[in-house]
Amino acid sequence: MRIIAFDGDSELEDIPSLAIVIKAVPFEKSFVPAFFIQSPDDEHDMCIDELNALMDGIEIAQRSIDRILAFILKENFKQIDEKYQQKIDEIEDDL
Repeated sequence: MRIIAFDGDSELEDIPSLAIVIKAVPFEKSFVPAFFIQSPDDEHDMCIDELNALMDGIEIAQRSIDRILAFILKENFKQIDEKYQQKIDEIEDDL
């Protein structure tokens, strides 16, 4: 996989290539994933390299989401630990 920086001089939407849209759709008090692959027009010919690049992008996005989840979980555990420590301190003060 080759990763290059996007220069930002143009809009990603203006590049005529395949795109994947993934959304978290509300379903039964939770969320389910929904996605679609979009081509720039009906005449667009897909090639293996383009599809491989999309797969690489999905893997990069997955790692980014994993890091976000790890951060959120770490913060939640930190808050739980702080509350637990406060309860222990309160109990010790009452003794």
